[in-house]
Amino acid sequence: MESVDGALEFAAVGDFGRGGEYFQKDIAEQLAKAVTGINASFIISTGDNIYPHGVASVQDPLWQLSFENVFYQYPLHRDWYAVLGNHDYAGNAQAQIDYTYISQRWNMPARYYVFKRNIGKDAKALFVYLDTNTFDKAAYQSTYGVELVQQDSTAQKKWLEQVLADDDPTVKWKIVVGHHPMYTAGNRALQEPHFRHSLEPIFEKYKVDVYLSGHEHHLQYYHPKDKVTHHFISGAGSEANESLKPRAPHDFFAPIQGFMTFAVTEDMLLMQAINRKGKILKRVRIEK
Repeated sequence: MESVDGALEFAAVGDFGRGGEYFQKDIAEQLAKAVTGINASFIISTGDNIYPHGVASVQDPLWQLSFENVFYQYPLHRDWYAVLGNHDYAGNAQAQIDYTYISQRWNMPARYYVFKRNIGKDAKALFVYLDTNTFDKAAYQSTYGVELVQQDSTAQKKWLEQVLADDDPTVKWKIVVGHHPMYTAGNRALQEPHFRHSLEPIFEKYKVDVYLSGHEHHLQYYHPKDKVTHHFISGAGSEANESLKPRAPHDFFAPIQGFMTFAVTEDMLLMQAINRKGKILKRVRIEK
């Protein structure tokens, strides 16, 4: 796989926490090789960190079963930055935030958060992590609807606008991470795209370069015509249906377990999609 000199490099995997099953162990092995190969600064989790119902507490044995003892390889002991998926909400979502203070590598300081990273001399990338569950209208009818009502989606949107409106001239890339995709060619292609209605106008207004999500158990890249944002789905960390046929427009679609790596410089972004066998399925290069 390709490493880019001087770039900020990282990996992204999602929908993985299944006690090592559904090829999760294969993913861990290939991810360890990949982050070593590119010298990744960190790993992003796009949510659904623990199946089927998140965790009960910071002591829940599922942390060991589905995270610590699967992603045990030394190269994977670097910072993980995670967001909450719908399955995480089915348990104790706050415990996933609190685990930040127990673990050396798990980072979820809040339900939504932001940081900047250097990508060269006087150049930075802005990383924004969202809790997209609050924008899922159907979820308010679910078992964890009561908790969702307590989260203020309007406040999160206002926060998102403030963060994206940052006029720091050194910010060359705006990268947003959330669990739910805006565009999918997978199982949910025919569902009402609430997230797109909710968030795309903000993304376009503030020229978000990349939206990285999970939720759908495949790997996908799509750049909708006449839109600014490039959409990546990396939700293939364990369960996947290899016979799934794409159901909507896409530029790349692979229904197999895998993950993505990214390299970002001031004027270029490179994504590599890698499957559970270590094969590079696709490279996407975006010039700034």
